Amino acid sequence: MRKIITSDEAERRGQIYDRQGATYLFDLDYVEDIYTVDAAHYGNISHFVNHSCRPNLQVYNIFIDNQDERLPRIAFFATRTIRTGEELTFDYNMHVDPVDVESTKMDSNFGLAGLTGSPKKRVRVECKCGTNSCRKYLF
Repeated sequence: MRKIITSDEAERRGQIYDRQGATYLFDLDYVEDIYTVDAAHYGNISHFVNHSCRPNLQVYNIFIDNQDERLPRIAFFATRTIRTGEELTFDYNMHVDPVDVESTKMDSNFGLAGLTGSPKKRVRVECKCGTNSCRKYLF
């Protein structure tokens, strides 16, 4: 279960979540930046999927029982074989592959610690993924 809110409401909640030190906001900006998923109170196992600069999952928009491009379902697919017990991760700073612009890959602005919204309002958050290719910051 997920709660869909407007991006304006997500900005407001993001400020509150900043003070609490955690949030589960995921912008649905596949077509236009109108809606955000807020999984702070309603969510699923994806709460426990963390960031990595070398992730083993990719996020895609999928459409099941709904053709409104503003309201996709979010699906995680493995990008490589995942070992038993390995942490599930995706890159919180994903971008559309320029070669595959027509795909359903998300250009997401995943909000961690209230980082949803316009990039100019974001705070640099140190990345602690520990990979050799770490960018040192989430955004």
